[in-house]
Amino acid sequence: RPGSRPERPAGPPLTTTHRNAFLATLSPEQLPVAEQLLRGGMPAVRAAVAEQNKNASAQGRPTVDPTTIDRIAEDLLSKSNLAMWKDRAAGALGAGKELKLRDLRAVVTSAKTTTLDDDARAQLKELQTLLNARLDVLRTRWTSDLDQALAAQNWADALRLAARPPDMSTRLSSEAASAIVAGVSAALNPDQTPAVFVELVELSAETSIRRNIKPVGIPADEGCRTVAVKYAGAIPEFAKLLGMKVPPPPPPTRRPASRRAS
Repeated sequence: RPGSRPERPAGPPLTTTHRNAFLATLSPEQLPVAEQLLRGGMPAVRAAVAEQNKNASAQGRPTVDPTTIDRIAEDLLSKSNLAMWKDRAAGALGAGKELKLRDLRAVVTSAKTTTLDDDARAQLKELQTLLNARLDVLRTRWTSDLDQALAAQNWADALRLAARPPDMSTRLSSEAASAIVAGVSAALNPDQTPAVFVELVELSAETSIRRNIKPVGIPADEGCRTVAVKYAGAIPEFAKLLGMKVPPPPPPTRRPASRRAS
């Protein structure tokens, strides 16, 4: 639409240096196969062969043997994947801080499924250094925000932070977890305002410490009772307070991104 902002391309910018160098080493028979590999892997090769044979048959021309092409493609697959990964890595390194954290992590993770040479291992080392530095900044910020929330006894913010650490390897310290459990348990009492009670219950259910939370009681409010029943599987103490059988815990939900990665 006129005036709308252009969409940012997904993933790191791709260079073609390593793919071009790879293609330059190939024979005329290998070249079209490698080009299809770079476009879409083995499925692209097989689809191209099927289409070519379909057209050849319709025009009365000889077809190619799919098994032969498959064999050529399998021989080239490792080098093709390596060239593609090295171009992605070069693009990620060139983008620097402009690259989104999830895209940087994706390039690093994809190295696990690629056979790397010495140059690629050097690229990976640089990328891991960048990734660790970015994560360290986010972990430091997250820890500081959590400390502030605990100091202010802002249990809603503490629960939000507990539910959304900066990365999967970051865990609540036992001290922070104990403080949140104690504070939230005390705040979930019969005298709590319904809006705050409902918010704390819903936020608690998003955390890994939810089953340790022991609400003191439930306000005399239909909305509070409804939310307590709803989350009794996530927070079993509610079942005891309500005199009901503890339902099974809810299935894990996909956690949304915690914050915009810098």
